[in-house]
Amino acid sequence: MRNIFIKISAIFLAISLSACNRADSIDITSQSQISESSSVSSTSQGNDNSSNISGDDADSNILIAYFTWADNAHVEEPDKVDIDATTSASVLVPGNAAKIADWIHRETGGDLFSIIVTEPYSSDYNECLDRAADEKAKNARPQLAEHIDDMEKYDIVFLGFPNWWYTVPMAIHTFLEEYDFSGKTIIPFVTHGTGGLASTITDIKADLPKDVTLLDPIGVYRPEVDSSHDNVIEWLKTLDILKEDL
Repeated sequence: MRNIFIKISAIFLAISLSACNRADSIDITSQSQISESSSVSSTSQGNDNSSNISGDDADSNILIAYFTWADNAHVEEPDKVDIDATTSASVLVPGNAAKIADWIHRETGGDLFSIIVTEPYSSDYNECLDRAADEKAKNARPQLAEHIDDMEKYDIVFLGFPNWWYTVPMAIHTFLEEYDFSGKTIIPFVTHGTGGLASTITDIKADLPKDVTLLDPIGVYRPEVDSSHDNVIEWLKTLDILKEDL
């Protein structure tokens, strides 16, 4: 009996160690994926006149500019912050618009640029929205921390942002009014809650010269961003702007 008990104990111990190893493997894989995704967004706030453009091709004529809450808020203790279960909005990088921007970057080879304000928003979702509502009411133009020195080299500009109060974050107006977009092609991508695109496209169109070509946007429901990769790729195919199309 004692020998049988020892054998059973050994088998149980082996099974337990195997289960622990599988769990450790899963955690390591998840951390690797999170680290890769987090590298999408820049967090270098407050560096006036320094560009956070990143890309694979120095001669790219495609810019992928995006605004996301995650790049525009300071978080003291990131490990204690969770995605808002109701809104699917996250103050942790990469933000929703940054995820989509990275997919576009991988498929088009364009340069990434995170639109960052000099005065960060609150990392509290409701406080952030309160400030956004106040900026909208005042038709404010938040100051940007970083700028693009050679906008003239870009013929195609993807422009991403969340729907805040049924329009664009006011920093998008600042960005559009800072540069000459004459003759360029603008392609919006929008993350949203139940409001859809609302007036976002109409409002950015008002900032653009009449000779701008504004292509059909894509709107992605925030709770579905992580599962929307294939939809974004299909949308890009309709634009004929994939790497193999250029």
